[in-house]
Amino acid sequence: MKFTLAALLLAGALCSVQEASSQVTPKPSEKLLGSWREIPGPDDPALLKVESEGDNIKLSFGCKQDGSSCRDVIVANYDGKPYKDAGNEYWEASFRKTGERTMQEDGYLNSKQVQTVKWQLSSDGRSLTRTYHTVNPPGSKDRTFAYDRSGGPVSQDGPFIGFWKYDWNKSDPSIITYAPKGELFTFTNPNGVVSERNCDGKDHPNETLGGGFAYSCQFIGEHTYELTAKHNGKIVSVITRKVSDDGRTMVATNRNAEGKITATSNLEKIK
Repeated sequence: MKFTLAALLLAGALCSVQEASSQVTPKPSEKLLGSWREIPGPDDPALLKVESEGDNIKLSFGCKQDGSSCRDVIVANYDGKPYKDAGNEYWEASFRKTGERTMQEDGYLNSKQVQTVKWQLSSDGRSLTRTYHTVNPPGSKDRTFAYDRSGGPVSQDGPFIGFWKYDWNKSDPSIITYAPKGELFTFTNPNGVVSERNCDGKDHPNETLGGGFAYSCQFIGEHTYELTAKHNGKIVSVITRKVSDDGRTMVATNRNAEGKITATSNLEKIK
């Protein structure tokens, strides 16, 4: 599963950041409008890895099944202090144990707390759930991600140590929605946070995030929508969403400021 600290990333907070770009057509394609559910792709990152690293823990999110690469890596301690994400310069996270099998993770975007994540380990230690709650902006719904233990190191002192494979069937679905609103349209991210989009080719403040974040957006033909997220005028990421000719499926491609593909998602239209 592609969801990581930054794209979970950032699933709540950064999902709002990353829905943005530049525009040519004033109205969204009819094919884009509606609700879309993410579905497994052939090469989706599936692993969450938790390993010991000296006196610290190393948390790797969005890892390939073979462990060859991970999109977000944080080396931290259970001291509740924010630590930098090596894969996202705007993201930090803190971790603290709250029980024998529970842990609290807090996510910070540009030094501002935007989400909490509750880690819950099963009694047999074979399954893990992480429940996300967006604190900024408020009013979102909680989402739970489920994992099964999939090898890796084990530690009696660290019950979360190990490799965890994302379970699509046990996790809450990831659904996004585009809806018309006069000359504009709205985007609802998987956490239920609604953002207004004005695709007039100009930069607009990202009201859900503030702090210098902005977006511009454009429609490149009938089937393709592109959105660019910026911070203080600097490009953070570009998301391109391409709808199939029959309007039933969509492929979303995320690129970083250098144009490198960082994530690809597959979605199906549900209504």
